Amino acid sequence: MPVNKHRRLRCENVDIALPVGNGCHHLEVSLAYDDHNTLREVAFVGRGKIGHGIDMMMHELGIKLSRAIQGRDPDTGEASS
Repeated sequence: MPVNKHRRLRCENVDIALPVGNGCHHLEVSLAYDDHNTLREVAFVGRGKIGHGIDMMMHELGIKLSRAIQGRDPDTGEASS
């Protein structure tokens, strides 16, 4: 199925450093905005050290945050009442 170019969101990637203990983890977060400059989605597109078990957690967190930003239930994706 082709991508509808008119429905694409403008994205901006932000690098974030998270100090943890004696080290620092680096994340790259993609923030997606609609035509009205309203934040619509958050996606974790890059992360620091591999194998710390947070890959899937960050993926799921991005989905749930995006749903909440859009006014939907974070767990089900259904419209909030």
